[in-house]
Amino acid sequence: MKIALISDIHSNLFYLRRVLEEIEKEKVDDIYCLGDLVGYYDEPDEVIKLIKSRGIKCVKGNHDKYLLGELPYDINREKIYRIKQQRESLSSESLEFLRNLRDEIILEVNGRKIYMTHSLPNDCETYIYDLRSLDLNLLRGGINYYFFGHTHIPMVTYHYGICFSNPGSVGQPRDFTKCSSYAIVDFEKEEVKIKRVKQDVETYIQKIKGHYDEQLIEILIRGGF
Repeated sequence: MKIALISDIHSNLFYLRRVLEEIEKEKVDDIYCLGDLVGYYDEPDEVIKLIKSRGIKCVKGNHDKYLLGELPYDINREKIYRIKQQRESLSSESLEFLRNLRDEIILEVNGRKIYMTHSLPNDCETYIYDLRSLDLNLLRGGINYYFFGHTHIPMVTYHYGICFSNPGSVGQPRDFTKCSSYAIVDFEKEEVKIKRVKQDVETYIQKIKGHYDEQLIEILIRGGF
């Protein structure tokens, strides 16, 4: 079995289409999204419709919960997050899709236990940068793979015998490459690989320039805050 992992699309349909084009070449069995379908950019409803049409399985991220009113957020960041505007722009079907997403997905493949969430169990807002800071109790229970998003920075590493992987971000890369990224997990080979996708950054910026906060433009140009 082989799957693709994506995360942190943030309403960027332009980037998502390119990433899915590349994933199609990988011949995967399933695609999983590790949260934050919405927030920040320009086409939240279209992103959700494409995710639904492709049968992509998703968990909720913090921005998804902000939009649904399941988590409070700093209203001073509304100009960047664009939560209120996006809430009003989503169709009832898209809102229902978001509402029905789970906080975690647990799978078993080839005798291996896979855990997926946006960041930490029951905490989708804390960033995981240093695995040494994790509560070891979270890692008990026979987990072999722990997949998460939220940081927008791709990584694959091993800690206490567990494979941890973050596929990075589709819609707002923060690793200074300016490339979207995703992960391919081959459970037969027990292999996880990060793949990067070059984006036509200038074309997308011209599309949204003048309508969005400059910080949202600058992060696409730099590829990081």
